[in-house]
Amino acid sequence: MSILFFPLIVSRLAELRQPTICQTLSSGAALLAAVVAMPAQAQTHVRLYGTVDAAISSSRVSGGPSVKGLLSGGQSDSLWGLQGREALGGDSYAVFALEGGLDVAHGAPDDPARPFNYQSWVGVGNASLGELRLGRQYTVGQAFVSAIEVGAWRDFGVGALLRASDNYQVSKQISWRSPQWSGVQLGASYSLDAGDAPAADASGCDSNKLYSLALRYEQGPWLLAASWEQASALHLDALGGQRPSAAQLGASYNFGVARLAAGWSRQRNGFVGRNGGDGPAQLQAAGLKGLGPAEFIDGGRLDAVYLAASVPLGRGELQMQWSQAKPNWDWQASGARAKTSQVMSLGYIYPLSLRTSLYAFAAHGRAYAMDTALDASQPSVSQVAFGLNTRF
Repeated sequence: MSILFFPLIVSRLAELRQPTICQTLSSGAALLAAVVAMPAQAQTHVRLYGTVDAAISSSRVSGGPSVKGLLSGGQSDSLWGLQGREALGGDSYAVFALEGGLDVAHGAPDDPARPFNYQSWVGVGNASLGELRLGRQYTVGQAFVSAIEVGAWRDFGVGALLRASDNYQVSKQISWRSPQWSGVQLGASYSLDAGDAPAADASGCDSNKLYSLALRYEQGPWLLAASWEQASALHLDALGGQRPSAAQLGASYNFGVARLAAGWSRQRNGFVGRNGGDGPAQLQAAGLKGLGPAEFIDGGRLDAVYLAASVPLGRGELQMQWSQAKPNWDWQASGARAKTSQVMSLGYIYPLSLRTSLYAFAAHGRAYAMDTALDASQPSVSQVAFGLNTRF
């Protein structure tokens, strides 16, 4: 299967839109009917899992001093969770996940108001029909394409500029993942209300619907993925009813002596995951927090690419990443053309055991803001960190 076919696939996914969602709901109904028909069996497995990660870091934003401190989640996010699975007879099962992020530096949850801010869903599955999930979860586009990532360094991984592959979750979501057919898997997800502060359209209805369509091929050394995501139109006079959207392509190949990865995305009219900058106050009041700057929301486009490689070195692994995003707008306040953003990192992971590792990385971003990606000040930022990661 060639990656050259993926643009055609994404285009077709974009054309399907709502009919595909309807087909997904039909698949979910068929899956539920199949599960209900199965005799109940008491074979339940529940496991506690998590990651604890902390690093000593030094960061500097252009024009400011170096800031040294303890970084929570340098190699990967710190989190804990519960997963459960119960056999329902035949090839069917029930499943759930509860997962929350942790701030190791302060001993607190990422979101005190939402202890399971990463995942909180319940579902049913069948070996022939796939898996249906209900609740807060990752979109299928995020889950499928982010798998190409080489180094998940905090604020400097694949999601730094390809934000539809960043670590974001969506509430009130229905998703379906197919079984794998000769390495091919399909997925669709639909959120009834993806925003924490819902905007209202002209009819007074919530305007935060979000759907995601994705596919991937995983066989031997190959991993190929494509996705299309789109949110509801923004019904504000100043914005002209634009729909935030993101198309993504990704591929990786493991040569044994090295794994290479590449990705591409086209993001329009704001970040679909609401994981960018808060934006102007009037947009936040309308429920548009996280879509990014007004220039992006109002018809802007951001094209991004990602290249990465991991190479076994000694007992550990050397990880190299580079990404670039080109905006197509001028900043309203200054009239200056938005600069092309670049993010690069170099890191090394040294395993102490199967579950625990030491790591170090150095990263740099040009015309890039760590928290928001895009900012009119277009700063440069550098960070170095040395840390410890353990999983249980």
